[in-house]
Amino acid sequence: MTARHGLLLAMVFLCACATAPAPKDVPHTIDTMTEPIEPPEVEPGSLPTATRHEIWGYHAYWMGEAWRSHDLRTFQRLLFMDLPIGKNGRVQDTRGWPDQWATFRARARASNVQLDPAFTILTPDVFTAVFSSPAARRRLVVDIVFLARFSRGVHLDIEVYEDVPPVAVEGYRTFLAELRKALDTKPRKILTAFVPAGSAVNGEAELALFDAIIAQGYDVHWKLSSNSGPVATLDGESQATWRTAANLLAEKKVPPNKVLFSTPFYGYEWPTVSGEPRAATRGEAAIITYAPVSAAVLPDIRTNALSRTRQHGLRRDMASGSPWYAFRDRDGWRQGWFDDHVSLAPRLEFVRKGGYRGVAVFVLGYDNGELLGTIRSTFRERSEPAGGGSPPAAR
Repeated sequence: MTARHGLLLAMVFLCACATAPAPKDVPHTIDTMTEPIEPPEVEPGSLPTATRHEIWGYHAYWMGEAWRSHDLRTFQRLLFMDLPIGKNGRVQDTRGWPDQWATFRARARASNVQLDPAFTILTPDVFTAVFSSPAARRRLVVDIVFLARFSRGVHLDIEVYEDVPPVAVEGYRTFLAELRKALDTKPRKILTAFVPAGSAVNGEAELALFDAIIAQGYDVHWKLSSNSGPVATLDGESQATWRTAANLLAEKKVPPNKVLFSTPFYGYEWPTVSGEPRAATRGEAAIITYAPVSAAVLPDIRTNALSRTRQHGLRRDMASGSPWYAFRDRDGWRQGWFDDHVSLAPRLEFVRKGGYRGVAVFVLGYDNGELLGTIRSTFRERSEPAGGGSPPAAR
């Protein structure tokens, strides 16, 4: 299983090197926050039975005010990422949430879209430190509840791919139960999570605590892979392929109408030994966006798939349907792999026919609205409501 958290860490590192275009003067800790002028959210969080397939979106803090370019009514839920958790159980950086994002929150509210903060732990050392300590767990519950008081929900992105001590796993499970209890206090807030489907830390009991789950649906190949290849696919051996992830969650009795699949608006460009598909890589991949993104918003990720394919041509992997390109520079061959409307189509059909809740796009704005339009039009032509369908093994 590839470590998807490497992607998020890489993006955070790249984008932290430059000043985000907005909001300005972002406070970095809870202690330096300015209290928003509006009263806390008093309406309970809701996740009604899906009558249609849903689109959720991750808005990354480094994308600043890129959210303004979207019709927020497209989404059923937005997730503001990320609020990283430190080893002491405290949120280390609020990214200005909630006070410096008042306009975004107001626009989401006016669009009848719920906007939730996403809290992250992406390394095994932080996971072990936090959840092995009862005091750190208590601090974390307090911080999450405090920072979520202006939203109707909480999103967790706690990723564990490596082995961690059993005491930390048990502590994590205790934390989830304590957080669920705290969020059930009126006004109740929903609890959602990004979940690598094969993760051992989330058993049947833990997954039942979440109102909805976003299954890892990308990084089948990732920046440190030994071979180039598709970023996301429907079928394959990786636990990040959609059908495999669905089967793993079904084994843990997660109903389809609670499951969304994370959908990448990014890709990877690897240095490779040849121009042949799925060639061995010569080093770490660079992250690419699907479409051009303004340098003012994303100064450190300047390569995009559309520009590359216009220059070097588009190829198609017959096994997965994934688009890719290849070219030679003075250092050797390079290959870029990504998603487009063709490779997305079978996975979106899988969601429709399987009665899954929908998809969650990552990162909002990396596609200039093009892939989002494909998803929206596909779901608009839906033939089956979310919540139906048969178990994935039967299809």
